Amino acid sequence: MDSTPITQFGAPDAPHCDPETARVGIIPAPLEYSVCYMEGTHNGPQAILDASSQMELYDEELDTCPIEVGVYTHTAVDYTGMDHAAALQATGAAVRKTLAQGQFPFILGGEHSLSAPCIAAVHEKYPDLTVVHIDAHGDLRDTYEGTPLSHASIERRVVDMGIPVLEIGIRSFSPEEAEFLKKEQPNVAVVWAYQMAKGLARIPWERLSKHTYITVDLDAIDPSEMPAVGTPEPGGLSWYQVLDLIREICQRSEVVGMDVVELCPMEGQTRADFLAAKLVYKMLGYRFCSKG
Repeated sequence: MDSTPITQFGAPDAPHCDPETARVGIIPAPLEYSVCYMEGTHNGPQAILDASSQMELYDEELDTCPIEVGVYTHTAVDYTGMDHAAALQATGAAVRKTLAQGQFPFILGGEHSLSAPCIAAVHEKYPDLTVVHIDAHGDLRDTYEGTPLSHASIERRVVDMGIPVLEIGIRSFSPEEAEFLKKEQPNVAVVWAYQMAKGLARIPWERLSKHTYITVDLDAIDPSEMPAVGTPEPGGLSWYQVLDLIREICQRSEVVGMDVVELCPMEGQTRADFLAAKLVYKMLGYRFCSKG
């Protein structure tokens, strides 16, 4: 079996990946600086690319091949010799470059802290941006383990930017975050996983603005379906719940950037790598090919 790493999302010789005409720019970002439990997220982007080569490219739900919109995979961001702050700056710069080329940025992580500079870069182009954060964790700590750059602080940094945040699927929250949320936070709304499980959830879609950025931490998905994450939390969303959410967002708002983060590849769990790759493909399909 050929073990050569895949460089283009979809296949070694993926069609429709001309960088001059592609509408989508995939940015592999193997960033890992502040993980606090299971390590290995720096291997996530390549695992997603490798698994993507095994996907069928026809989407039966959308009756089309989403890759035909043009999907070009950029060279992975190189963090060699960088500290965490410099690595985040490099990630934001990669997103700005992709936007300048007229491509839709889709970032493959890497740990979740990388989302803050990506969101900041997209926000520069779309000042009315809303962020939808699908995750097991609130990530609203001001600092964690001595740094404000932690993966556990990413949405707090987004709030600091003045960007509205809608969090969905949350089921792990610190006392500090609870106190923060109890104060009046007009830019933050949380839909808890237990509410969704009991059919009590009302998604406040009215919070979406014209332009939306979607960030998906794979631990949002129940570990029975997605075991390969750094901090698996029971009681998560199902595959189809996540797809329903993303489809609805894409129908209600113009999505202008996406990321999928926190895949922590595990030996013997390639099903998780494949789920992540298929999720990326479904997200692209909903964004560019959905007929409403």
